[in-house]
Amino acid sequence: MANEIMFPIKETPSFEKLLDIIVDGFHDLSLSTQQLTIGVSAKKGIDLSDKFIFIQEHQYSYFCWISFSYFKPEFRDEADIDLPIMVGVSARGEMNQKFAILVTYILATALKARVIYDDAYLVQRKDDYPVEELKPFVEQYIKELYPVSD
Repeated sequence: MANEIMFPIKETPSFEKLLDIIVDGFHDLSLSTQQLTIGVSAKKGIDLSDKFIFIQEHQYSYFCWISFSYFKPEFRDEADIDLPIMVGVSARGEMNQKFAILVTYILATALKARVIYDDAYLVQRKDDYPVEELKPFVEQYIKELYPVSD
């Protein structure tokens, strides 16, 4: 079973914007995008709200997928009432989960998310926390995901 980390945002980005965010985010973290594939599930239309977006890093075979879902107001936390879209980033396996946290941080930062929901405690023993709290974990995960050979 996959593990998922989520965060609410104001609106679903276009695929082009999503692609720009991921590429720019990897570059900002000094990570190469040369071996990165970003794709969309095979459904007609350009709206990402009913599709899965997959991200695969081919050099180390890391993989995660992203989904965007509308959450009705009665299911949102009061602090998130103005954020109707829930982004889910999912993965299976320890290294893929660390890769998913990296992708989560890039997306949540660029899409101006305020909170991360981590009910599975993938990162720390808190149900929710500010996006900024992911940064030290991401820095550590980058070292583990992309070891520098001497």
